[in-house]
Amino acid sequence: MKLRKLYAGLAAAAFAATMAFSVSAADAVGQDGEAGIAFASGDWTAQYWLNGEEFATKANNTIVTGDGTYTVSVEAAAVYEDEETGEEVTAEGATDIAFAALQIVNGETLFPGMIITIDSVKFDGVEAALSGTPYTSSDEGITTRVNLYNEWVSSLPDDARTVGGLASDATPTALNKAVGEWKVMEVTFTVSGTAIEGRGDDPSEIDPAAVADVDSATETTETATTATAGDTTAATNSSKGSPNTGIADVAAIAGIAVVAAGAVIVAKKRK
Repeated sequence: MKLRKLYAGLAAAAFAATMAFSVSAADAVGQDGEAGIAFASGDWTAQYWLNGEEFATKANNTIVTGDGTYTVSVEAAAVYEDEETGEEVTAEGATDIAFAALQIVNGETLFPGMIITIDSVKFDGVEAALSGTPYTSSDEGITTRVNLYNEWVSSLPDDARTVGGLASDATPTALNKAVGEWKVMEVTFTVSGTAIEGRGDDPSEIDPAAVADVDSATETTETATTATAGDTTAATNSSKGSPNTGIADVAAIAGIAVVAAGAVIVAKKRK
């Protein structure tokens, strides 16, 4: 596809030109406890941000109900308008990554102190080596996040944590961005520190009552913290060194970069 060959250089240039802009962060959108992979391919054409919008990428998410081991995945794809024919074209797969992180919707509210350990990251079934230890932190104090590759984090956030204390080799770029061509990215992770025994990510094992309890706990916590949410968010923001480390920050700038590169991303229903 002719357009795709132009994206990498143009998108990179556009991205660099927009890094000076500060974008207001927003938390992940979805069902409480929903875990998924936010990512952008190396040329920014295949993306998924767990922000409530629809993408060509198919997201196979799961619901975290407490301590346990879970697996999530994304099937990378992007949709373009062919510059010669004007027809809609779907390109499956991606090359490399520009950003990748595991997110849990409302995780900090549902399970304060939750720690996520990354067991494996696979591309098309082949496990990728990690250099350093991914850490658990938050996005604006509400969404729980584990950066797998986020080169825009200049320093570890104050709420960074790993099992047994913050690991000496904790890093936001444990995953190598040069992963080559891939179609499916899969992350298996273990949740600990919630004091709740989860049901794992097998849909047949998820107890609807447990999910209902999680939702109920969220409503109760939100009611109790409404009065102080603004002050807490402001304090969290002021303690971080860089304004462009959140999911929404990277996603918004990525959108600008793709538009600048001439890509037309057509919304598709996500799985």
